Amino acid sequence: MQLQTYFLVLCACVLKLVSTSVNVADVPCGRSQIRSAKIKGGTDAVPHQYPWVVSISTSGPNSPHFCGGSLVHKRFVITAAHCVHHKRPQDVQVLAGAHNVLIKDDKTVQSIPVSNIVIHSNYSKKYINDIAILELSQDAQWTKFVRPVCLADMELDTVKDSLNGLSVTAVGWGNTDEKQHGGRPAAILQKVDVVVVPTATCENWYNIDGVRFYDSHLCAGYENGGKDTCQGDSGGPLMMSDNEGRMTIVGVVSTGIGCGRPKTPGIYTRVSRYISWIQNNMTQLSARTQ
Repeated sequence: MQLQTYFLVLCACVLKLVSTSVNVADVPCGRSQIRSAKIKGGTDAVPHQYPWVVSISTSGPNSPHFCGGSLVHKRFVITAAHCVHHKRPQDVQVLAGAHNVLIKDDKTVQSIPVSNIVIHSNYSKKYINDIAILELSQDAQWTKFVRPVCLADMELDTVKDSLNGLSVTAVGWGNTDEKQHGGRPAAILQKVDVVVVPTATCENWYNIDGVRFYDSHLCAGYENGGKDTCQGDSGGPLMMSDNEGRMTIVGVVSTGIGCGRPKTPGIYTRVSRYISWIQNNMTQLSARTQ
């Protein structure tokens, strides 16, 4: 009975925390107007269920998807640094409003060139500070198919391990599985629900030299594997719904070992650690274009 009481108190604290989110757009964030990675073990998303998710590709009409991202503002996309650290802005474009990335002439789709790439100054190829901002060359036009998402507030997980055990959702157009198991890139946006795993547990499960976990990392998956993000999902959002029904990004797909292997959950960049960095850079970039 004491354990049950403690669990209820803990849940109440978590619910209070997950209601906090940050809107950096000029319209309500985190709400889809559609009623209702490639991901391994996932299912097709409802068309335009996540209208903030964008496909990132090299410039050109027939360029394939290589990473995901999230619209947080009509001019800015959040993605993973490792997706774009070796690319020039003029070589990158964003596809917003897509459901099937092979259909790029759909009236719902907006293809927007990138004008600037800001990578975290302390980004490491070991997937530390794996976050970047893409500035678009023109504003995304808000429609029922293109909307912004909320960002996790800095206070979201200030209580240590407050997110552990919570169900979160990852989406993407990445591979359906590892290539040696027949995995292929998804045409239709996929979604999968995974669970936030305590960092200490994640470290114990991985138990591999050279893999280190930091406060800026977030692990999500299952001990037995089966559901996970995969190659091509990088940069996309890991999301949760707050108490007001708004979808909030808590993580950015970063890295992992394989796809859906036992005891190797996906590793994500913990968004709440970068709110000030995101806001400051957005402000500086906006000032330069005024």
